[in-house]
Amino acid sequence: SEPNLQDLGETNLTVTPRMSSKDFGCQLPGALHAGVKAAKPSTNPGPKRQRAFLDRSKFWKQIQRDKKLDALMDKYDASRTGNLSKEELTDLLQDAAKGRRPTEEEVNFVLWTTHPKTQDPNRGDRITKGEIATALDVWRTWEQTLPEVEPVMAQYDVNHSGMLELDQLKALLTDLNEGQPPEDAEVEWVMKAADGAVDGVAPTGGVNITELKGAVSLWMTHVDEEAAAANPSKCVVS
Repeated sequence: SEPNLQDLGETNLTVTPRMSSKDFGCQLPGALHAGVKAAKPSTNPGPKRQRAFLDRSKFWKQIQRDKKLDALMDKYDASRTGNLSKEELTDLLQDAAKGRRPTEEEVNFVLWTTHPKTQDPNRGDRITKGEIATALDVWRTWEQTLPEVEPVMAQYDVNHSGMLELDQLKALLTDLNEGQPPEDAEVEWVMKAADGAVDGVAPTGGVNITELKGAVSLWMTHVDEEAAAANPSKCVVS
């Protein structure tokens, strides 16, 4: 059957075990003929039995997960390499987004967030079967973030370069700072920390849309730390 991309994420895998606790309440073979009734199932199973149920549930979840991953790999691995290339990953993400084809920047973001180059510098631009669920989780998180950052990028990227350069980033940080312009050194620090922050994605000299939320988070954390340093809490010991 066609794999359901909306159900595949790491936190969304569900499966019903083939057996339930009621199956253990059946009559044993020959028990009635011997005049002996099978014991009723306990309503308060002990720790060992609870662990057995949990282990069995995890087993069937893993089986179901593997089946879904096999189906996805079979559908999107057109080159039959056992991995998904960037183009094949793009097709997968497009279907997961219900038709919206991701940009090259978005694909790189998902690819290198899923498996940073520091983990395996020789792997190349590909996704393994075991990484598909993680890649889809990264993609879903980005889809939820996109409506937040798109208007911001459109407002401050006045030359439509697809990224915020130093002066544009400074304008954004000024507005976030209630009109107080940050020091140039602070803007450069945010730029350096955010540009190419995802391992494997080369710096571009600006803050791209996939880096924008990280840049804002860095700045807000910096502002909070500066405020805390300027107004340290006082402890009074009586």
